[in-house]
Amino acid sequence: MKPSKRLSSCAFPPRFTSRILAPFRLEGILSQSKKLNFERYARLIRLSGVGEEGFEKIRKAKIALVGCGTLGCAYAQNLLRMGIGHLRLIDRDIVEEHNLTTQILFDEEDARQVYPKAIAAKKHLRAINANCEIQVHPAELNWKNAEELLSGVDLILDATDNFETRFLINDFSLKFNLPWIYTGVVGYLGLCLAVIPGSTACLRCLMDKPPEAGTLPTCETVGVWAPAAQATAAAGLTEALKLLLGKEPESILSEIDLESGRWRKVKVKRQPDCPACVSRHFDYLEGRTSSQATQVCGRNMVHLSPEREMDINLLDVAKGLPDSLEVAVSESLLRLRASEAEIYLFPDGRAFVKGVSDPNRARTIYNRYFSS
Repeated sequence: MKPSKRLSSCAFPPRFTSRILAPFRLEGILSQSKKLNFERYARLIRLSGVGEEGFEKIRKAKIALVGCGTLGCAYAQNLLRMGIGHLRLIDRDIVEEHNLTTQILFDEEDARQVYPKAIAAKKHLRAINANCEIQVHPAELNWKNAEELLSGVDLILDATDNFETRFLINDFSLKFNLPWIYTGVVGYLGLCLAVIPGSTACLRCLMDKPPEAGTLPTCETVGVWAPAAQATAAAGLTEALKLLLGKEPESILSEIDLESGRWRKVKVKRQPDCPACVSRHFDYLEGRTSSQATQVCGRNMVHLSPEREMDINLLDVAKGLPDSLEVAVSESLLRLRASEAEIYLFPDGRAFVKGVSDPNRARTIYNRYFSS
């Protein structure tokens, strides 16, 4: 008797197929929107430099947040609590159990359901502030879709875990005159730099190219302390607030070390020979420097990107897989468990291959089950 294919819907939401402060009256702005309870923002509005006019700028702001991991969760939660009007979430990853130590938006149910992080984040953020318009893009930000995903916002916040994406954001920022804030965290250490095109130094003034693999500590080699991410996000949000209120931040790299208790500030000067902000060579945005396969920070996993944009019907793909495989599928994610690895396939053609760290081996395993 031919074994039947083991398909499960238990790892997905029900819609997925099994087959396949005292009173503080703000009369001026209260009249503009009956839906908002402005008294909840009273302590924010009382801050020096904010006021009613500043809060209106916050409420109308549109922000793109790239990354919904440890930093991204800290950013997103605070953005919703401060009353941001529009938030665009961009993240390529899925929620796993090990994320729950540091990523404060997610819970055990998200990990069991293997939710894409952007989708899980929106679910929890809506419970914090229903008045914020949240767009989600469970996708990898790359040179082919950067203009689509990043256009139409006032500010970009970096919460990514790799420098290739940061250099891409830097190029986009400079080309389209859009400010962004670089933040990174590893171990107990966080870094923050606001980049304002034409005014401050850019990321490539700080470093000409991404560090070579293995030359810097990563979350895989030294771990990450969640409060360090929250402190770094706090620094980034303060720079963001300055920008939204029309105050230009200085060209200063903040280094926050929670282990030693030091907060160091370093002036970053614009480099006269900077290839990006001076020569305006946008190598990362124009696709001259990009990777099709990258090891995922902190995990025995490789991320594979398709060579062209795709729109895959995952339910149809599941039907064509061998009956001996264990497959769980929804419209937004297909999970395949094989003896050598676990594969997560997305509709845009991206995939995570879990259980391997070598990109070439990951591509070989992927091609064994899916056409490239």
